[in-house]
Amino acid sequence: MRAIEKAVWWRGWIGRGDLAEIFGISRAQASSDLQKFQELNPGALVYQMSRKRYEGPPEMRCVLHEPRLEEGMAAFLGDRSTAAVSLGNTVNSVARVDLPQRKGKDLVERALLMAVAEGLKLRVRYWSVNSGKASWRYLAPHAFGHDGYRWHVRAWCYEREAYLDFVLGRMEKTDWPEPHDSVLPEDQGWQETVTVKLKPNSALNDPAKRAIEMDYGIRKNGQLTIKVRQAMERYLLEHLRIGHDGGELPRHFERV
Repeated sequence: MRAIEKAVWWRGWIGRGDLAEIFGISRAQASSDLQKFQELNPGALVYQMSRKRYEGPPEMRCVLHEPRLEEGMAAFLGDRSTAAVSLGNTVNSVARVDLPQRKGKDLVERALLMAVAEGLKLRVRYWSVNSGKASWRYLAPHAFGHDGYRWHVRAWCYEREAYLDFVLGRMEKTDWPEPHDSVLPEDQGWQETVTVKLKPNSALNDPAKRAIEMDYGIRKNGQLTIKVRQAMERYLLEHLRIGHDGGELPRHFERV
């Protein structure tokens, strides 16, 4: 039952064939399971005759699970690398830094993932730090990226006519996703991969450089080589305290 709820919440739809294929059951059993789910979560499924599938309406609510964006990505975008790491119950000899939670609203995350999975666009009310105001924007999202602290959605901005990163936590609300009305260009910044080469900061003495090499597992030529999507390069450099414009925020590394 939870699998049905997850599918219609994140992807937006499910069919009898999906259940039959995934769980190795007959279509008759799949129909029975869908009926049972409707009893558990009334109003969560609407059958679309033209598409021959069940869809989750905008007003749907989850009753069998608490939606997690990473779970939706793993199930419907093929991302198996987003499992959270938990230390569980620890004693005083183990501690971790709990950073402020930075996530989007459940309904916003649902609409975004559905738009990415199904190739749709949607209107988003977005609060911008740069402009200092909130505005409605039409976006065509096609991917998610995590900068190490928070999720962004990579999307074509119809207002700016460019692919940009939008922070999920700054999205107040969205309209329901809808089909594209135009052909969009490829997102070269997302498709292209760049190789970033770093070495310990030359201002450090030899023991300090050796400490950096040990800390980051640098063995070959004294260099750290990292491949990253071009659109994500600046986040990598910010994490390593190197300005993406080439100027260092000096500490550990400098670019080769």
